[in-house]
Amino acid sequence: MTTSRTYDVAVLGLGGVGSMAAWRAAARGARTIGIEQFGEAHSRGSSHGGSRIFRQTLFEGSAYVPLVDRALRLWRELEAHSPTALFRRTGGLCIGPRGSAVIAQALRSAEEGGFEHRLLEPDEFADRYPQHAVIEGDVAVFEPGAGVLNPERCVSAALARAREAGADIRLRTRVSKIHHDTDGVRIDIGDEQIHARRAIVATGAWFTELVPDLDLPLTIIRSPLVWFKGADRAAYGPDRFPVFVRKSGDLDGWGITDVDGAGVKIGAGPSAPKPLLDAADDNVYPIDRRDTDPVEEFCRRAFPGLDPVAAAAEPCMNSRTPDRDFLIGTSVLAPSLVLASGFSGHGFKHAAASGDVCADLALDGASGIPLDAFSPDRFRTEEH
Repeated sequence: MTTSRTYDVAVLGLGGVGSMAAWRAAARGARTIGIEQFGEAHSRGSSHGGSRIFRQTLFEGSAYVPLVDRALRLWRELEAHSPTALFRRTGGLCIGPRGSAVIAQALRSAEEGGFEHRLLEPDEFADRYPQHAVIEGDVAVFEPGAGVLNPERCVSAALARAREAGADIRLRTRVSKIHHDTDGVRIDIGDEQIHARRAIVATGAWFTELVPDLDLPLTIIRSPLVWFKGADRAAYGPDRFPVFVRKSGDLDGWGITDVDGAGVKIGAGPSAPKPLLDAADDNVYPIDRRDTDPVEEFCRRAFPGLDPVAAAAEPCMNSRTPDRDFLIGTSVLAPSLVLASGFSGHGFKHAAASGDVCADLALDGASGIPLDAFSPDRFRTEEH
């Protein structure tokens, strides 16, 4: 026998963005259901691994400045109601050649947002942070307010707030199909049908499986999380080693201070070769050399004091758009759906705001944050 329930908002996927959307929608008094195919704060998607960079010196473009400003306020609000710390301030560095795009864009975003920052000349950068290899001509933008978010704690805290506000949170529940039209959404989960005025689709790398009719050009990238250790652990701890992004010629990567004794988490940047996945469910095979070789090469060149052999590694992935900008908004092809995907490996810092914007769109049909750069319809062809 099929049962039926009705809500104002259904949130599909309760990772970084979905958990925040469920919290923000429920906090506004909306009848909200959140549905997640795995457990709470799971390790199958893109919101795990114990740490994510939060920075406001952005080289991704001016469209992200209002988003990250709202995100910081929401992370603070969420942490104020959490029994555990969600954010650790370490400072952050954006490193590259003087006059390069990454430095110019980081400075521009900091100035546009009014975010505290300071440009470190080569000698000062080398003196203050000798852990980094010296490359002639490199400068650094230092952001004292940057730091580390714990993604699992953030997701759990958001879901706790959503439950407190009355949200119906369903874990280990797989959606079999979404039916959507101008009147609303019907979601099939086993023998139950969920009806909602709007649905927020925030299923990460599983996104296109639920909305194949939209034909959005998302690619699934396997992007492993890799940790490294050195003889002087204290030199890479939160008090001495800020989070960083570095783009120095072909030296392209990022890293997170050793916050828990597991080592420095390092990742190769977008220019590094990374395996493509046909489907999100394929990301279950063990770590191999294709995963670790590019990261170990970055570590070897960037950090003389670290052992360039990975101390630990685990799978991760992200869905990527062709332009590497987010996909947040509605589409003329699916007006009852709010779409949130394609975070392209730089989305978690913005997740609180992205979820809040999705709740705005689901409940009000608009957001105070400009979203043109993230519109799903920027990829529409004339055939549609």
